Amino acid sequence: MKKIGIITILNVNNYGAELQAFALHHKLKLMGYDNEIINYLYYKNPEYNIEPDSKPLIKTSVKNKLKDFVLKWLDKYSALKYPELAKVRKQRFEDFHKNHTALSRTYQSYSDLYNAKLEYDTYIVGSDQVWNPNNGTNLAPFFLTFAPENANKISFASSFGVGKIDEKYFPQYKQWLNNLTHISNRESSGVDIIRTITSKETTHVVDPTLLLNKTEWESLMVPYENREPYILFFIFKKNDYAENLAYAIQKKTGFKIIRVCKNEMPLESDDKILNIRDFGPLEFLGLYSGANIVLTTSFHGSVFSLIFEKPFYTITPSSKNNNSRQESLMTKVNLMHRLLREGDQVDLDKLYDINFEEVKSKLEPQIELSVEFLKKSIN
Repeated sequence: MKKIGIITILNVNNYGAELQAFALHHKLKLMGYDNEIINYLYYKNPEYNIEPDSKPLIKTSVKNKLKDFVLKWLDKYSALKYPELAKVRKQRFEDFHKNHTALSRTYQSYSDLYNAKLEYDTYIVGSDQVWNPNNGTNLAPFFLTFAPENANKISFASSFGVGKIDEKYFPQYKQWLNNLTHISNRESSGVDIIRTITSKETTHVVDPTLLLNKTEWESLMVPYENREPYILFFIFKKNDYAENLAYAIQKKTGFKIIRVCKNEMPLESDDKILNIRDFGPLEFLGLYSGANIVLTTSFHGSVFSLIFEKPFYTITPSSKNNNSRQESLMTKVNLMHRLLREGDQVDLDKLYDINFEEVKSKLEPQIELSVEFLKKSIN
């Protein structure tokens, strides 16, 4: 039987990254394909070995270096203040892949991957922002340049994470993209970028988390034992506008608020918000399934709101100029009014005003097209 190797972002202690990686692997397995994830550590993993060949396309700015430092500091702060919770969380992430994902041996560096003698018949670069020019690492592995020249090389839902690419990087991206046999992208803007750079036909597909339906995700989750209705508050960093909106919804509904954000500073003084620090991916799914309302700044937070059919708002910070991932998804399902810019006024009388049957009717053809792309590309 043919075997497929998948490379994507993995082992970064992030719900969306781990679940999108699992979803593509699991969907292929359900389709009858023998596959595993090539466990190439992402540059943000503390065990990744940085080498001269792994230097990024764009030199990391002082601002981004500072941002990474702050996030790492918050991680360490939380782990030191709540060591038992941090230990449980880490173990749950590791157990998730150990029990549900087929992984290759670990490749800890660029040279480790490129010196390996891989023997897959088909190679797939998976979803997430694997092609983002601002990533602090060499993007070549995510264009499958490590794969044998005559191998079948597919991109599935690979994302640039930005709405446009500086033209001075076109030659490098063209060389990388021309290495691929079949190309798909997760955003409409990404499809346009690829056509502009290469003139190649590119298929617009869904994020792999959407390849599994609500029932399939629920069969995996660890249910959240809770008797009170709650607002799930899933954000990446402190956001006053989002917090004020959460409190406004709480005042209107009487629901408690549960905050999920691994890099959030503790809020012991605030008894209105319950912080969850030890949840792994399956516990996170259970928390989503049980929520009554969702507020999020996360792309995958929006996706799981659609999958679990939860009334939601997605907030984009005013400092962020590019929201191509969110806009592409919300346009697809005709829910741009649920995508908020910091400062937007919200009519809470329309809190539950989402027709999820209509959402499903718009997503299903896209999901079928995405599955068909996989079948044709692999075969």
